[in-house]
Amino acid sequence: SDVREVLSAAYLLSLVRQVARGMEFLASKRIVHRDLAARNILLLTKQQVKIADLGLSRDAYEEGLYRKTTGGRLPVRWMAVESLSHFTYSPMSDVWSFGVLMWEVMTLGAVPYPGVNNHKVLQYLLHST
Repeated sequence: SDVREVLSAAYLLSLVRQVARGMEFLASKRIVHRDLAARNILLLTKQQVKIADLGLSRDAYEEGLYRKTTGGRLPVRWMAVESLSHFTYSPMSDVWSFGVLMWEVMTLGAVPYPGVNNHKVLQYLLHST
């Protein structure tokens, strides 16, 4: 059978709801994930997901928000505007990433902002209508 028949909207929403609950838990522990994306969600069973790859996570409340000061590759298609422009991260930047993750899930894994070069994502977000 077609994968779209098996993966109903209700099922997909139940998965992203679990991610939202997991992100709520992380926020309650003062953790900003900073790399929330479908690639970092583990499907343990048909009905249970877990958030993985906390390698970029930080305590955002040491100074109110976390500012990235070192080099390294960044998941630009999942980053909030303030993270792309000022390298600052907060629970709200994780909310942005969660929105992108929801889009990924509901489109069954499509790449965010198709046709936009990674180096142009910020301009696209600032100037698209």
